[in-house]
Amino acid sequence: MASPDPAPLQPLTLPPRDVNVIVAGSLLAMFLAALDQTIVATVLTAIAADLGGLTLVSWIITAYLLTSTCATLIMGKLSDMYGRRPLILAAIGIFLLGSTLAGFAQSMPMLIAARAIQGIGGGAIITVVQSAVADVVAPRERGRFSGYYAIVFATAALLGPIVGAQITHHAGWPWIFWINLPLGLLAMLVVDRALRRVPVHASRAAIDYVAIATFSIAATSLLLFVSTGGVRLPWTSAPMIACGVSTVVFGSLFIRRQVTAAEPILAPRLLTDRAVVPIYLGMFCIFGCYLATIVTVPIYLQIALNVPLSEVGLLLIPMTLFTSVAAGFGGRFTRAKGRYKPPPLFSLAVAITALVTLAAYVHTATPTLVGCLLLLVGLGMGPCFPCSMVGVQNAVPRRDIGAATGGLVFFRALGGAMVTAAASALLLGLIAAWVPGASGVGGLENLVRQPLTPVERGLVVDAFRVAFCFIAGVLATGWLIFWQVHERPLRTSDDIVREGRGD
Repeated sequence: MASPDPAPLQPLTLPPRDVNVIVAGSLLAMFLAALDQTIVATVLTAIAADLGGLTLVSWIITAYLLTSTCATLIMGKLSDMYGRRPLILAAIGIFLLGSTLAGFAQSMPMLIAARAIQGIGGGAIITVVQSAVADVVAPRERGRFSGYYAIVFATAALLGPIVGAQITHHAGWPWIFWINLPLGLLAMLVVDRALRRVPVHASRAAIDYVAIATFSIAATSLLLFVSTGGVRLPWTSAPMIACGVSTVVFGSLFIRRQVTAAEPILAPRLLTDRAVVPIYLGMFCIFGCYLATIVTVPIYLQIALNVPLSEVGLLLIPMTLFTSVAAGFGGRFTRAKGRYKPPPLFSLAVAITALVTLAAYVHTATPTLVGCLLLLVGLGMGPCFPCSMVGVQNAVPRRDIGAATGGLVFFRALGGAMVTAAASALLLGLIAAWVPGASGVGGLENLVRQPLTPVERGLVVDAFRVAFCFIAGVLATGWLIFWQVHERPLRTSDDIVREGRGD
């Protein structure tokens, strides 16, 4: 039997000054984790040149992705059971441990292992800090703070590549990891002092290690299957078959465990909620399309429009920046109107139209037009992030906030991996079928270095048209799913106090 829902949520009565300190500490911790995801990508070549192991360099990113995705759901649930403060401190500590080991790495396998440790801490930070803010801010007010998260991620996306390149040039790549230490220690200090004032609503249930193990194996196998199949390894190879079998077997064991466990990681009641499930599935599609766009458009710009690599990043800035701007507007709407469903329903239509337009003009588009269309994609997807988080957290009782938040972050990450992999596989498959000379190219990044005749280049651009239509179709699916969300009025602090008193 699950532990009873602790009554009244007294953290909501904290003075605004204390709430602001908690939010500030949470944002600092999240910035630390978000920055690390972007700061590494631009220095992979320098790392490979120093450590060797060029064939393993992609695992620096993959290892982080695997462990951070698994950690989101697990750590979210553990924070429900044992409180946010100890879990946030542990998450930052694990992240800093991984950062220290990464900075001292003397070989590629050692660096990959350190990145895996970092991923555990990073995934936990992103989930638990959003749950901590949910403890002290009523759902009606929460959209405003959810918009801040989008600003944090946008800032990290813009600063990460620049900071990473500068640090590597002037001090060496290990310092991109060591710079996390002072930032992390500051975040620990602020979070520790802030969250001491928040009462802990802890459960006495024991940790379900079997559920954690089965979930971790199933999620890791699935992510390996979708991220390496058809790119690094053939789909029919023994490792890919093993990953597929492992996903099915351990996924089934995990689901069975959730039905019978006293304190499930992802309670079955969440997966029958008409407000929660459509948001999970919708954000699976929406965030997947967001990442798929970021991955495929830069390759298109270089091949179809001959945009230099140094300028590709500049054309992505409007999308990143206006995602943040639109997220802020979405958060303000939820606060003003007490509703979270209308902004995504309106804005996603804009993003779908922009992607369809890009597909229609792949041969005649200019870099300026592509930048403008990406701006509209960012505007269209931005409101989805704060509105989805507010909607999920508003729909669940206090005891499930961490698990529900972790579930949303997990489904977003899983969608990002699977939709991106599907778009990439579609693109590479079409190119292999239409351009015989480009078969066996390996990955999207290798397309840029592939010598192409004008006719072959035109066929490759046609393949991008299909890929952009595919992404628009998946985004339209997410939009239709979002229409099915059973919207509930956002609760205020007074509403929650009344619920706690049983009024």
